[in-house]
Amino acid sequence: MKRWFRSRWLWVALVLALILFGGVVFLQHSVDNVMHPALDKLSKLPLSQRWSDSEMLKIRELGVRAVPSLRRVLKEKDSPTIRFLLWVKGKWPGVTKYNSHFPDPAKLTERRSTACQVIQTLGPAGRSAAPELIEILKGKDLRDLNAAMMALGGIGVDADICERLDAVLEKGVPEWPRCYMMSAQAAVKPPSARTLKILVAALADSSPHVQNHAVQTLGSLGVNTPEIVAGLKHLQSVASDPLIQASSLAALWNLEHDSAMVFPGFVKLLENEIANFKPLSGGGSGGQGVDRGDQIVMGAGDAFQRMKLEGRDKSEALRLFESYCDKSDRIFIRMLMLPTMIELGYPRDKCLDVCRKGLDCSEDYYRIQAAELLATVAEKYSMEGIDLDALFHDRDVAVRVYAAKVHWLKNRNAKVVVPVLIESLDRAKYQSYYYAQVQPAALKLLGEIGLEANEAAGSLEKVLHDPDPAIVKLASEALVKIRK
Repeated sequence: MKRWFRSRWLWVALVLALILFGGVVFLQHSVDNVMHPALDKLSKLPLSQRWSDSEMLKIRELGVRAVPSLRRVLKEKDSPTIRFLLWVKGKWPGVTKYNSHFPDPAKLTERRSTACQVIQTLGPAGRSAAPELIEILKGKDLRDLNAAMMALGGIGVDADICERLDAVLEKGVPEWPRCYMMSAQAAVKPPSARTLKILVAALADSSPHVQNHAVQTLGSLGVNTPEIVAGLKHLQSVASDPLIQASSLAALWNLEHDSAMVFPGFVKLLENEIANFKPLSGGGSGGQGVDRGDQIVMGAGDAFQRMKLEGRDKSEALRLFESYCDKSDRIFIRMLMLPTMIELGYPRDKCLDVCRKGLDCSEDYYRIQAAELLATVAEKYSMEGIDLDALFHDRDVAVRVYAAKVHWLKNRNAKVVVPVLIESLDRAKYQSYYYAQVQPAALKLLGEIGLEANEAAGSLEKVLHDPDPAIVKLASEALVKIRK
């Protein structure tokens, strides 16, 4: 008896049994997480249908009260107990006969991804989940990374989150998580000295992806120091990657505003992309994907908008963009470049042709983007020949909202426009992935209309209970302007 009692194998077995028992108890407790049933239901739906599902709306109504349970869901997949139980399940599959609640890796991933989506819809109300989201960013699972970044984007990166990102970056993380984190740091201005030190060091990284994200973030932050400018100029001169060269030129413009150096550099890059153009797989459609050439052209477009080109430079830039769009022959690229080309003097008929082709597409994204662009075109050109009445009755609420904006810009008839905007504020009816774009547009337009939008006051008061303070602010501002 004593020999068995002293046997190390007995103690090993006893410890394993205790760990397993504790794990099962933990697991039984975890299945009581009130979010699990709702998240599991949402995860079975296509992404486009989740936003308007009753479970999503219920969680969103809870606001900050939903976050503690969601944080526990975010931690489940990487918890030591879950990992141990997965090891046990892999080693002895038969144990699932005795406990049906053993973790399922696929379900854990789905649940985490859905929790991130829910946090994204909560906006800043979900900010207390930032530590768990940043912990996810240390991993290598691209699906987890994308979900966590979308959630962080939804809640908004503040100085505290940026400090947490700095701490992670200093310890070292894989390539793509580093890129994600450095891009997120562009949201906090002015940046800390710690953040700038990390970004400057990344300019010399061996990964071109890391270098490019560091360049873009430094350009966005707009901090001009001799060390940063020297690093960008050096990288622009020695980099063999045209995308890094383009990003460096754009960043240097933001810091120094030297058109004499930046514009010729972009012209050379654009001419090279046009001369060596290779179509993206998919032909004339190509979906919503962009390749490195597209990114270079888009980066040049953003820079040229800020540079306020005049005369021959303006004409040359427009010629190059038209040539690239003709080579690409993709409506997606034409729509992405249209705001820049409008500023460069793109003719009215060609602008409207791009919008019409976008509206004729079957994909929601194209149609919404085309409707938004139509409102941009309306700020400069007449809308003669555009059937606004048809757009007012479009199947998509976003198209109707942007049609209302066009109508208001051209006709100033609140009686026609305001009912469309009031209807669009019914989140339960129109919740979708794109609603985060639609709702602010409707609120801003109601504020612009002012007194004549008095009919919308009741709907705006309901929006004041939204968990997202940015939306509440827009609704409050609109109400103030309406009640003046």
